[in-house]
Amino acid sequence: MAVAKSTLAFSAKARIQHAVFGLGTVVTADERRTTIAFDDSGTRRFVTRMVQLVASDTPAPKKRGMRKKKVAPAV
Repeated sequence: MAVAKSTLAFSAKARIQHAVFGLGTVVTADERRTTIAFDDSGTRRFVTRMVQLVASDTPAPKKRGMRKKKVAPAV
């Protein structure tokens, strides 16, 4: 298993692995807060110096587009 790095080592759009929430993509990271969009758990904010992350090579899943609403035919 890979060694966890400091969160500041990750920039926006970096793919990461978290022990509890799984795979995700870093949205923002600064000295105080890190925001991560997880593949299965939504978006979460962490205190940067406390969160432990591992780099991941797994690509992000494809986002589904929104479906168009069916419109009733004009009468």
